[in-house]
Amino acid sequence: MGMYRAELAEGRADGSAGMGEVDPVPVGGADALLDLLRMPACLLDQDARVVSANPAWRALQARTTLADCVFPEDRPAVQAYFRAVAADSPTGGAEGGGNIECRLLDGRGAPRWFVVQLQPVTGAPGGRRWLCVATDIDRFKAREMQLEQRASIQTDMLDISVDCIKLIALDGTIVHMNRSGCRALGVSGECGFGMPWLQLLPEDVHEAGERALATARAGQFARFPGKSALPGQSPQYWDNMLTPVLDAEGRATAILCVSREVTAEREALEALRESRERLAIAVGVGGIGVWDYEIASDYLYCDKTWYQVMGRDPEEPIRSLAEFQPFIHPEDRDRATEVAQTAAELIATNKDYAIEFRILRPSGEVRWVRSAACLVQNEEGVPARAIGFVIDVTDARRGEMALRDANRLLQEGKSSLARESLEDPLTGIANRRYLDRELARICEHAGENGGPVAVGMIDVDHFKPYNDRYGHTQGDEALRKVAEALQSVARQSDFVARYGGEEFVFIMSGVADPAPALARFAAAVARLAIVHEDSPTGYVTVSCGCAVFQSCADLSPAHLLELSDEVLYLAKSEGRNRYVVRTATAAGITEEPTAAR
Repeated sequence: MGMYRAELAEGRADGSAGMGEVDPVPVGGADALLDLLRMPACLLDQDARVVSANPAWRALQARTTLADCVFPEDRPAVQAYFRAVAADSPTGGAEGGGNIECRLLDGRGAPRWFVVQLQPVTGAPGGRRWLCVATDIDRFKAREMQLEQRASIQTDMLDISVDCIKLIALDGTIVHMNRSGCRALGVSGECGFGMPWLQLLPEDVHEAGERALATARAGQFARFPGKSALPGQSPQYWDNMLTPVLDAEGRATAILCVSREVTAEREALEALRESRERLAIAVGVGGIGVWDYEIASDYLYCDKTWYQVMGRDPEEPIRSLAEFQPFIHPEDRDRATEVAQTAAELIATNKDYAIEFRILRPSGEVRWVRSAACLVQNEEGVPARAIGFVIDVTDARRGEMALRDANRLLQEGKSSLARESLEDPLTGIANRRYLDRELARICEHAGENGGPVAVGMIDVDHFKPYNDRYGHTQGDEALRKVAEALQSVARQSDFVARYGGEEFVFIMSGVADPAPALARFAAAVARLAIVHEDSPTGYVTVSCGCAVFQSCADLSPAHLLELSDEVLYLAKSEGRNRYVVRTATAAGITEEPTAAR
C-alpha cells in the first residue's frame, strides 16, 4: 500500500494537494475547496454529521453522519479516529500520520476501500468543523489481498511437495524452507530460519555445496549430490539443484534450491554398478564362453569357459542339443533349444539371436545366463550354423530386480509422503488441511448423501496452566494421548482431526443423536487419568460442543465449524468437563438443549 500513501504525503499525480502535514483549513475556503477536490470530500460538525459535501461525496453516498457512511465492521475504528482528531490528540493507531484505511458505502450500499483524513477547519460558526477527504484505494486493496492469497496458496503448494525446497540468501543462510525440507534437516518450521544451510549437512558435502553456492551467486545454475543425516537414522541422499533468482540487471538476489531424494536410486544403482564391475572382471579373465552349433549334423562345440559358466567338467564334453538339455531349467528348456522356428524368425527379421534362460549346475544351484548368436547360411540360403557366446548374468539380473524393487519402494514412499501431508505431525491423526477437505466434501455432496451430520469441537480443559506447570514436552504428550483416546473409541466411519492447539474436531455422518459417542469420548479421556493439579478435578478433562445438522446443503465448511464452536462455548461457559449438543441450521443453533452432560 506504499504507493497510495506516498501520493497522500507528496501530492496527487492529478495536481490535487496531498493530505499529509497541512495547516488547518479556514472556514471561508472550506466550501470552495470541497468543489475543487476531485476525490469525495465533505464537512463534518463536532458530532460527525455531514454539514456539506462535494459532488463526488454525494455521488458516493447520501447519509447524514460519518458513521453511517462507513462499513459496519470498520465503524469502531473510524469513530475512535474521529474522537482522537476532535480531541487534538494522536490518532491512536490510524496509519499514515492521520490517515485511516476503511470501507465506505457507495450509493448501492456496497463497501469500497478508501483512505480517509480529517483536517480541522478554523473559524467555523456554531462549533468546530472538520474537512473529511476520502481517497479511493479499492483497486490497490484488492490487489493486496490477491497477492496475500497467492502467497498463502504458494506456501501450501510448497508444503505438499515431497521435494525439499529452500530459498537461500546469498550469504548461504536459509530464508524459507518447506515442510519436507524441515523434516529432512530436523528443523522446526516455526524457528524463523536464518541458519547457515550447509552447517545442517554432513561435512563431507560442504566443499561441493560451497562450490555450487558460489556458482549460483554468480548467476548460473548449479547442481551437486548432497546428503543429510539425522541422529539415529540412516543417511538420506539428495540431488541438489540450485537456481539463482535474478533481478532486472541479471544479478543474483537469492538462490532457489530444490533437493530431490535419490537414496533408493543411489543404492540400487550402486548395486547395479557393483554387478557390472563383477561382470567386467569376469569378461576380463575369460568369463565369456563360446559355442558353435552345426544344425544339420546336430553337433555342438563349446570351449572351456562355456563349461565353467555351466559349472561342468570340460573333460566330460557334450556334443548335441539332447546332451545339453539336462543343463537347462525345465521351464526354459524348450525355448532355449528350439532350432527350426528360431532360425526361421531370425532369417525373416534379419536379427541376431539373443536369449536369457536359467541353467542348473550339478550342485543344484540355479544361475541365469545370456546367450547370443548369429546365424550362418549356406549358398542356398539355408541356415547351416549358429555361432555365439554365453555369459553368466545372474548378478546383473539380481541388480535389475533390485532396481525395480527400489523404484517400487520409491513410489510407495512418495505415496506415503502425500498421506503425511494430511496428517498432524504431533498426534498422528488428520490435520487441519484434511479436515477442511472433508468438510468441503460433506457440503458439496450434501444433497446427494442426505441424512444428519454431527460436527463437534473438543477442547482440552485448562491446557495452558497444564503447559505452564508441566512444560510443553509433557503438554505435547498429553495431546497425543487425548488424540489416541478419541480415535480409539470413534467408529470407523467417524472422522477425527486436530483443529489446532488443544482443540480437536470430529464429524459423524448419519448420526442424529451423538450423545452416546460424546460420552465415550469423555470416558476415554477420563481413563487416561492424566494428572493435572491446576484442574478442579485433578485430572485432564475435555469439553465438547456438538452441532447436529439435518442438512448441510445451505452451509459452508466455515459455517459448520462456527456453529460447532458456539456449542463448545456453551459447554465451557457451563463449567467445562462436559458435553453439550444442539440442533443447528443455517440460521444458527437452537436454544433448547438437545443433550448435555
